Amino acid sequence: YIILLAILVAVSIANPDFLQVNNIMQILKQASTRGILALGCAGLIVLAGTDLSIGRMVGMGMTAATIIMHNGPNTGSVFGKVFDFTGMPLLGRVFFALIVCIVLCTIFTTIAGFFTAKFKMHPFISTMANMLVIFGLVTYSTKGVSFGGIDSTIPSMIIPKLGKFPTIILWAAAAVIVVWFIWNKTTFGKNMFALGANEEAARVSGVNVFLTTILVFALAGAMYGFTGFIEGARIGSNTANTGFNYELDAIAACVVGGISFTGGIGKISGVVVGVFIFTALTYSLTTLGIDTNLQFVFSGIIILVAVMLDCLKYVQKK
Repeated sequence: YIILLAILVAVSIANPDFLQVNNIMQILKQASTRGILALGCAGLIVLAGTDLSIGRMVGMGMTAATIIMHNGPNTGSVFGKVFDFTGMPLLGRVFFALIVCIVLCTIFTTIAGFFTAKFKMHPFISTMANMLVIFGLVTYSTKGVSFGGIDSTIPSMIIPKLGKFPTIILWAAAAVIVVWFIWNKTTFGKNMFALGANEEAARVSGVNVFLTTILVFALAGAMYGFTGFIEGARIGSNTANTGFNYELDAIAACVVGGISFTGGIGKISGVVVGVFIFTALTYSLTTLGIDTNLQFVFSGIIILVAVMLDCLKYVQKK
């Protein structure tokens, strides 16, 4: 935190315009979608795992949402069939798109969770397989065609404009409240941390390891699907490639926020702070004119250093 904050202070000194209201609002806007994804991914990291399929999950959700909320018959097809949902009431299409996004993503994350829980497969492998399957299915079914042109009234229904205030922040705040409650006020949340800290001890204590693992993955899927729905309405034009590298932002934000890869350690407040700092840092690099490709270098270094410090703490405790 100290190092990253020092960098942000240096950027603010180098570019005094960085702290303008418009820039702050843009940072919060970008942090909102990253935050919702990070909330889902954080649960898997608490279990000492990770998720490589986040970007493809979001891309699948965004594509599905765009197809359902399209203004008129879709110009592209899915498995050779052209869909037209304009016969449904507008509000009904919005809710249907939300449900489809969440259900689709939850199904795939639950499958990954099943293989992780049943066969003790590391989430790295199960989610990587998910990533490949989802990308292949979405690309094959849509032939890589871009779906766009959602009904013009839908974005204002989901993320209405209130002056310069990005209302997408409210959706992120709602997600934070829901996940905070689940983590801290439910038996499932306590079981998740117990399982992440020591699986054998959790099992002996009566924790249903299989069910808890499945539910952590399912919660992550719901967060990814919700993000896909929000992003689909915000951007309005999506392909199977949409969502590329979203998983890197989510994982990096969790790591910066103190969610330990050793398992069983993490707070929602840490995720929120991590998302904001990481987003502000990448946005500041953009305002300074740093090449986008070099920003990946900074992201990689941040992840490496954050995990290194976390591992050092773990080694010292041992």
